[in-house]
Amino acid sequence: MEKSWTALVIKLIVIGLAGIIILPLFGQFTTGQAALTALVLTLIGYFLGDLTILPRLSRNADISAILIDAVTAILVVGVADWAINGAITLRAGGWVLFLAILAIEEWFFHKNLTPTPTPAGGEPGNS
Repeated sequence: MEKSWTALVIKLIVIGLAGIIILPLFGQFTTGQAALTALVLTLIGYFLGDLTILPRLSRNADISAILIDAVTAILVVGVADWAINGAITLRAGGWVLFLAILAIEEWFFHKNLTPTPTPAGGEPGNS
């Protein structure tokens, strides 16, 4: 459980920093709006994607999981932008940069979150 909370905090920090830097720079978000959007994205991504969808995917489904996270980010950021500004104001460069940072973070996050399989007969490394 502690590993789960640590992973969630790291995910929040990375997405939060990316959000509060990129969203105001490339769109019409205030820092507070960007931070709230990043918090919502982190929580939805973690509880829906990482704890619900990721465990159901095969061990080598990192690309599928990252694509699911990207679609979730597009929906959350797009809806937040629309709700805040009445239109999508985030420019193409901001989308690309934000989604690239998210994909890199998620790749490392999934490697850390997914348990290492234990060989039959004991602990990892015993052959």
